[in-house]
Amino acid sequence: MSSLRSRIIISTLFIILLVTIGSYLVIQDIQKGIIEGEFRDKGFLLSKHLATEITIPLLVNDLLEIKTYIDNLQKDNPEIEYIFVTDSEGIVLVHTFEDGFPEALVERSKPSNVIEEKILDTERGIIHEFDAVLYNGIGYVHLGLSENSVRERIEMASQKILFLTISAIFVGALFSVIIGRRLTDPIQKLTDGANRINQGILDRKIDIDTGDELCELATTLNNMASSLDQKIRDILASKVQTENAEKYLETLFNSIEDGIIVLNDKHEIIKANESFLKMTGLTEANALGKTCREIIFRSDYPNNTDKCQIETLLHTKKPVRFEHETIINGTGKTLDVNGSLFIDMAGTANVILVIRDITQQKQLEKEIITRNRELTVLNSISRNISETFDLDDILAHSLEKLLDLTGMEIADAYIQDEKSGDFIPLIHAGDNGNTIPYNSFEHLINKNDALVIENARGVLPESIKEDGGGISSFVAFPLAAKDKHPGIITIRSRENHTFSEKDKELFMAIGRQLGVAIESVRFYNNIIYLKEFNEEIINNVNLGIHVVDSKMKVLAVNDELINLNRGQITKDDMVGKNLFDVFSFLKEKNIDKEYEYVLNNGEIFQTEEKTLHSGEEIFTSTSKIPIKDKDGNVEKIITVIKDISSQKKLEEELKDSYDELKLAYSKLKELFKVKDNFLSNISHELSTPLTSIMGFTELLLDENITDEQHNKLEIILRNSKRLSRLIKSLLDTTLIDSNGLELQVETLSVYEIVSQVADDFKTMSEIKKVPINIDMSPYMLVVGDRERLIQVFSNIIDNAVKFTMKGEITVKGDEDDENVHIRISDTGIAIPEDKLELVFDRFYQLEAMGSRKHGGTGLGLWISRNIVNAHGGKIWAESRNRGSTFHILLPKIKLK
Repeated sequence: MSSLRSRIIISTLFIILLVTIGSYLVIQDIQKGIIEGEFRDKGFLLSKHLATEITIPLLVNDLLEIKTYIDNLQKDNPEIEYIFVTDSEGIVLVHTFEDGFPEALVERSKPSNVIEEKILDTERGIIHEFDAVLYNGIGYVHLGLSENSVRERIEMASQKILFLTISAIFVGALFSVIIGRRLTDPIQKLTDGANRINQGILDRKIDIDTGDELCELATTLNNMASSLDQKIRDILASKVQTENAEKYLETLFNSIEDGIIVLNDKHEIIKANESFLKMTGLTEANALGKTCREIIFRSDYPNNTDKCQIETLLHTKKPVRFEHETIINGTGKTLDVNGSLFIDMAGTANVILVIRDITQQKQLEKEIITRNRELTVLNSISRNISETFDLDDILAHSLEKLLDLTGMEIADAYIQDEKSGDFIPLIHAGDNGNTIPYNSFEHLINKNDALVIENARGVLPESIKEDGGGISSFVAFPLAAKDKHPGIITIRSRENHTFSEKDKELFMAIGRQLGVAIESVRFYNNIIYLKEFNEEIINNVNLGIHVVDSKMKVLAVNDELINLNRGQITKDDMVGKNLFDVFSFLKEKNIDKEYEYVLNNGEIFQTEEKTLHSGEEIFTSTSKIPIKDKDGNVEKIITVIKDISSQKKLEEELKDSYDELKLAYSKLKELFKVKDNFLSNISHELSTPLTSIMGFTELLLDENITDEQHNKLEIILRNSKRLSRLIKSLLDTTLIDSNGLELQVETLSVYEIVSQVADDFKTMSEIKKVPINIDMSPYMLVVGDRERLIQVFSNIIDNAVKFTMKGEITVKGDEDDENVHIRISDTGIAIPEDKLELVFDRFYQLEAMGSRKHGGTGLGLWISRNIVNAHGGKIWAESRNRGSTFHILLPKIKLK
């Protein structure tokens, strides 16, 4: 139902709206007519004026003056689209068209088509052409005016009128609201006041001071409300005094958290507080009149027997206290019951029971005991992991502890074969039950959660029941290390067992511990393998070799090169043929540029490459050695190729394993420090013989040896240096972990250090056609360790060269009062935003998810960050869509 106020406002507003809109339409039409009339008058005036002005020049045939005049006229009047003048025969004498006289107007120029005004519809809009006859018909003036300016004026005038119309409507609406409020406010106040009196709100007066009949009616209603309010206050005052005492006791009775009930001598509940009703889930009506046995004790204590504690209390009149387990509303509860006798004024004996729900306390006690057992198992497994690298012993000990913890009978551990990916049974524990084949339950496994099948023989798959010997309960959980799952553990029992979500979390925690342990053992085995691999290089150098002439014709190959091609090609397929015809992919990888470099410069060129050959990735270390004739020209090139696929795969495994160790369980952190020390010792053990090998190799290179011996010794020395750099990185890792990184500080030129590093990578950058540009002042100085800062810039520029296929690398630097800021930018592979921090983690490589064609150990950026931090500086990375920028901030102040 609409209000009186809204009807008044809407009616007034509607009238104003009609008047305003009508006025708007009339004014707009009048304004439009005025503007269009002015436009036509101007057209006629201009054409006739022009005819008058050019009559004399036309009589004397001064076309140049006519042209000048019409050009100035068009310039002074922007709305003029064109002007052209014809003679009495309709021949165009002058015009203002820049691109020549339009063919469309040729017909218009004829005297027979001359009229005072004609409207033309063109691509540039509506044009009005006004024609005028020169003196005695000696010629004609044709002047075209664009209607666009007129339309703009009409549009602008319409907008102004519309603005005034809207303003008038707004003012009218405001006026309607004010008038409506003025007329209806007193009536609304009377209505609100009557509603308040009806609702019992008597202390608020109706405020109307209009001085008319409405004001008198408001005064009468105010007096009536005051009289009613006083009478109600008198009634309530007497009632409050009688209820205060009762409310105090009732509040105290109901505010106690413990449940309280009062029983008569028949054990019937005659009173209960709110806590008891909340505890039992009953209403007061449902509880009163029932016996305590029906609600609390059930059939445990039949009435009127010696076992009933309430009956004992009534006979002995002594307080009782006991704990009782019962089921209320389908939920098991443990209650602490205190009972005492109460005799009222009439001598009637009543029993007061104070009941406390201690279910959660009991459950907490049980949970503490359970968690202590779980922590004991976790600590035992953790201690065993830290004490041995024997995987069988670790798994056997863990299975034994799991069986003790769960009370189940049989456990098995399955380990994933690194080559085939299959899960193979490794350890069996418990009674003589058979080991279940992994494929019997593989489809049930979720590698992100524990599988629990409990108390449900009918739910278990037939394959598990048959292979497992009629088991009833079955648990399987993955052994996880980061995103890897190297194993599975299963536990089973012929009895029913129940497991909670916390039990599943415990299984997953144990799985993570054992998963990290497996990766740690594999990492240890990889270190041992690295030592054996080093000995293999020293004792048995197997190299693939082929020889080409200056035209890239293959002259000779050896058997090891055929082996490197995995039997896909024979010697006959290569000898006598062009190298790039045999291996067409070499040009795609710009290997031909490397041979051109050797031919042109006569220098050895060494690279490491990844080749996809017949569906297989092959990693090789290649040396291209020039053979010169007597004039010093390169006539042959010997290419020595070493298959380092196994080494690359080992490096990937080492990197992945080290990444997984970083995520080891926090409680094992101290224990893994022992393993770090062990790895440090292993690195020293590798470094000692390697130093001797490098020393003796350098001595042999100075001896009188054959070229072939010299080449092989260079290969040994180069690979030994590569291995030495890897070991140095591992030693740097140990130094950083033990806070043993020391700096030999001096005042250094940043420009000099960056230039030195850029020179080291000059050859590789020229081969890849990726220039290294340096843009910084040669006078920027810092205080730091020269070798360590060279190591930082080398690591970053090395990555930039490797990951940039085309473009450039830019090193910029600037400084302020406190810091020197160096930015190293490339146009290579972008780093995902969520990986910008991870690239500084130990052993992390961005290509871990894809190919590893660029190599590396994943230690360079991690070591660089620690070196920069040791200088009191900061290093971070940025990357957007393409390329990356590494920022290095070094303090200018002297280190303390």
